[in-house]
Amino acid sequence: MRLSDQDKALLDGVKGDVDRQAMEALVQLGEAFDAEDMVDIGYAHVHAGMAMYLGDVELMEELAERGARMAVPASTNIANADMENWQATRAPESLVRLQKRAETAHNTMGTGGCFTCTPYWAGHWPTWNTHMASIESGVTVFCNSVLGARSNRDGFFAVYAGMTGRYPRFGLHLDENRKPTHRVVVEAAPSGTADFTVLGYAIGSQTTNAIPLITGLERRPNLDELDALGVGMATSGGVAMFILPGVTPPYGDGDAGLGAGLPSLPIQERDLRAVYEDFCSGEHSRFDIVHLGCPHASFEEMKHYAQLLDGKMVKPGVELWITTNRTVRQMARDSGLLRPIEASGAKVISDTCPISCHFARTASPDPALGVEPPTLRAIVVDSAKQARYIRDMIHCPTLLTTTEKAVETAVSGTFVPRW
Repeated sequence: MRLSDQDKALLDGVKGDVDRQAMEALVQLGEAFDAEDMVDIGYAHVHAGMAMYLGDVELMEELAERGARMAVPASTNIANADMENWQATRAPESLVRLQKRAETAHNTMGTGGCFTCTPYWAGHWPTWNTHMASIESGVTVFCNSVLGARSNRDGFFAVYAGMTGRYPRFGLHLDENRKPTHRVVVEAAPSGTADFTVLGYAIGSQTTNAIPLITGLERRPNLDELDALGVGMATSGGVAMFILPGVTPPYGDGDAGLGAGLPSLPIQERDLRAVYEDFCSGEHSRFDIVHLGCPHASFEEMKHYAQLLDGKMVKPGVELWITTNRTVRQMARDSGLLRPIEASGAKVISDTCPISCHFARTASPDPALGVEPPTLRAIVVDSAKQARYIRDMIHCPTLLTTTEKAVETAVSGTFVPRW
């Protein structure tokens, strides 16, 4: 790799041993992917330090104590507990205390501690051609596909990129790798975020690690639907970028010949129905939680939830969780949206979600934390991403439906399916 004087200085320890360690890791990453050089990044979405793993929090504390500081604007990914309203999820207090230690470390490092999978709704909005790094697959696909920023799916390397402001030039940081590989023809009429997560999931299931060119949509999706579309593809197919002409920079509505010669894949209504049916494995009258807000809800979605719940009450024995980031929760509080939501009995939770909290059975937490995952009969969701990870991480059945019907389910106590 060709290294700049700045890169070499970091490797020589000019800014301290912790930055030297970070640059060494990035050089190894670049050499593994045959990167020619490095780029300056303008933003990083980094690992939170997960309290379910004691060593994970201690790693973030060690970096902070050794002088690690973010060299670019940075945000933190989702955590294992709501650090303000943890009683609502009945999280063990020991888990929350440990999670707050990671929060303190991030405050020291200068990371914007929004603890979310949707930092763009909290104000982190990297612009076209901004090189960046992200640990969260949903952030990666949204920033590449909607904002026109440049990001790979990075894992912990995002922390090192944030510390140094540098990243190897490979993958989706290169123009030649940001071209479509498949042409997807949508022969269905998705409407709302649930349908768009399902559409994305159906596309990703058939175009693994690809860059789908999306055609055939009857209208331009709104921002929440675009977010949902991307996370669906990222969940089922590892997709880090899609191209929707007229949305994805720099592809305009006039790029009609863009998909010429590409393999063509039709996605029909029956493909959407198949995803819904696959994720409806629970009994319709036996569920414990209805969950909205995957990925973490935007302010526009909070307005929608408030309208749906105004004057209604969640059925006794059912919990309705709405997960969002701290910024959006405060905006909803300030604008009065929390009143009708919380008056219904719904819980507004930030920092975490069902698959990332103490429900997870795939984690092996320190016994001293006293984490005992509850046994859940089923969780009702309006997101194909959440449905997939509930099965994988919580090991309980799911019931997938639309946002509106999920609210009906919470109020009636009986599952209301999409069809």
